[in-house]
Amino acid sequence: MGHACDGTDAGIGPEVTLPVRLIDDLIELLNEEHSRVVQLLDEAECKKEALLADDLDALERAVAQETVYLEQFEEQEKRRLELMVDIQKELQAMGIEGDTNSSYSLEDVARFAPKSRRRALLTQGQRLKDELLALQEVNVLNADLLRHSITLANYSISLLTGDTGQTIYGQPGKTEKSSYQQGRLDARA
Repeated sequence: MGHACDGTDAGIGPEVTLPVRLIDDLIELLNEEHSRVVQLLDEAECKKEALLADDLDALERAVAQETVYLEQFEEQEKRRLELMVDIQKELQAMGIEGDTNSSYSLEDVARFAPKSRRRALLTQGQRLKDELLALQEVNVLNADLLRHSITLANYSISLLTGDTGQTIYGQPGKTEKSSYQQGRLDARA
């Protein structure tokens, strides 16, 4: 981040602490976000199972619920970012100047948290980070499963319709006749 946040470079002793109210609000928001991410992770697991079982109804339900959770998470994240701005203003009011082009990290904020709240703040932040990483892993796997399902569906459709794909190179001016192949799905239907 490019600035010292322990207070010593600013000529302020390490006894400078943020108000407990701000830290408790941040811990609570991190806890709420953690709970929401756990719910998102559950829905991601449901999506994975639905993709593996080829259960479109379960997949649709999981996506619908996931959308609700994502909207709630985005609102919580917005509140957290607003709180971080308030914390930055409080630190500036106490004479601690940070880099104006970036925000404080959780570790930076923890340096100015009351000692009784530091561990809880860092622990809650780590729990959220761990769940977000787990969610990311499941989402990458789900994306791969979805790509595989789409490829398989496209292949199946091409077998049924006799479509071999678009001809990229061909003889200029020559048109190909489409013929009906018995035993295959009529693509015109």
